[in-house]
Amino acid sequence: MITAVGPIALWDAAPEEIRDPRVILNVGQIARVAGWIGSLPDVSPFNFTGPAFPPEGHPAALDYFFGATLQQFGFWEESRGRYGAPMIAQMGGVKSKGSDYLWRAYLRKLTSDQSHFYLPSSHADMSREDMLDLFRSDDGSDPMPVLDLRLAQAHAYGKDMVSLGLSPRSVVERANASEESLHAFLEQLDHIGGYKEDPLRKKGMLLAIILSQRPECFLHLHEDVSIPPIIDYYLMRSCLRIGLLDVVDAALEEKLIGREILQSEEEWAVRYAAYEAIQQVVERSGKSMGAVDWFFFNARQRCPEMTDPECARCPVDPVCAHRKELFQPVLRTTFY
Repeated sequence: MITAVGPIALWDAAPEEIRDPRVILNVGQIARVAGWIGSLPDVSPFNFTGPAFPPEGHPAALDYFFGATLQQFGFWEESRGRYGAPMIAQMGGVKSKGSDYLWRAYLRKLTSDQSHFYLPSSHADMSREDMLDLFRSDDGSDPMPVLDLRLAQAHAYGKDMVSLGLSPRSVVERANASEESLHAFLEQLDHIGGYKEDPLRKKGMLLAIILSQRPECFLHLHEDVSIPPIIDYYLMRSCLRIGLLDVVDAALEEKLIGREILQSEEEWAVRYAAYEAIQQVVERSGKSMGAVDWFFFNARQRCPEMTDPECARCPVDPVCAHRKELFQPVLRTTFY
């Protein structure tokens, strides 16, 4: 899955050989959906503020986002070789799912005046007990899947940052000093554990979007910069169900419907096709990547994993292919 060293391949046309013929783009449906999304007035970027995020101007906000975003992956449980269920738990009296629970868990250290927790050095030395305490739910249990893998990601991040003499502040300052700030930002993350493993840079791009859209505007992006798609499993599920992608291989389609764990090359077939599809939706809709990503992220509430989609609540329902039986690729990664 590694096609080049560093993120430079993101800035050029992708090599033909990494496309998999088992999943193809539905160009006509992409055009219809992009046109529809472009006509919706409330499709706009999110500024990553609110009760689950640090208040504007908080001195630890930058460290918080670097440390928490690298854990944005794997919010599901496996059961007998298939997708079992999404991670849902209660914290502080609030029942949250996956990503939302993660943000709230990390925020607890901020509100309890333990800002040192977010430092890279603290991540490098984090114990398993520290992480258990971080994610503990109201009933005292640990609901977060693959805890040991998350601990390894925290260690890799902290150790790389410390050994390279970097901090979240210095990474952002170096990027902002460059004429190509996004490129410079990703180049640095390419050497940092927790961010450097994914060839499509899902977590790196998510962090870039967060830092550029926060009220503090930590990362300064030029208006004409082309931001690559942020490929998460909710987005792949939407691409498949809405019909932006056609799965032309019957065996792969059967695995997706059955929610079976895939081989890496099968997962890549869907993920890279979704990458290209969302890229085209952004270009054709006239909306920013931040706006399109936030639109699809919220679609998970209307088109969830375990219950029937609520199509009547979905803004894209009039142009949706309604392939409700399809499911995102099931494969454990640290990418999404």
